[in-house]
Amino acid sequence: MMMKRISLLLVLLLSLAGTGQAQSWEWGLEGGVELSRFKASKGLMSQENRVGWFLGGKIKTGLPLPNLAVDASLLYNQNKMTYTKSGKERDKKLHMFVIPLNLRYDYELQKNFGIYLATGPQWNWLIGNSDIGGMGELRHSFFDWNVGGGFNILKHVQVGFNYNIPLGKMGEVNNVDLEGRSWNFRFGYWF
Repeated sequence: MMMKRISLLLVLLLSLAGTGQAQSWEWGLEGGVELSRFKASKGLMSQENRVGWFLGGKIKTGLPLPNLAVDASLLYNQNKMTYTKSGKERDKKLHMFVIPLNLRYDYELQKNFGIYLATGPQWNWLIGNSDIGGMGELRHSFFDWNVGGGFNILKHVQVGFNYNIPLGKMGEVNNVDLEGRSWNFRFGYWF
């Protein structure tokens, strides 16, 4: 049911973008750091924040409403989780493709300086092994919801932050649902 709603939102936003300001398509690059916290239950997963990174391409198009746009990215994301097995802490590297789709509101405060707010779904696809030390598995795809904002500088530079809220489980460890939440600090350049 959630997937159908998100797909309907995607179709609606893209159809609005197509009827609006077709000349306002922009593309760029985006990268940043991610602070993640993975949680299953006490003793199974480390509660510490883990630092990862992401990098990829991005597009944006205006909507037929003032200051509104849709942006989407295709990002490679690398992070790690720490779990406890047989009394020892072990690390698992996570490699993913991430596709956030955001509805954004841009507001220019001065000639070359503005702010933006963004929110929308994010699809995450795990690359490689999904096994967590024989104790469970990660799902090969899962969803988050992004909420964030930041600054537009000199019309080309974007600096912002995002908070990712899980929309379902990321996997299971010893029959307990696993979820991950993260803060992202983003740096982008529009060409």
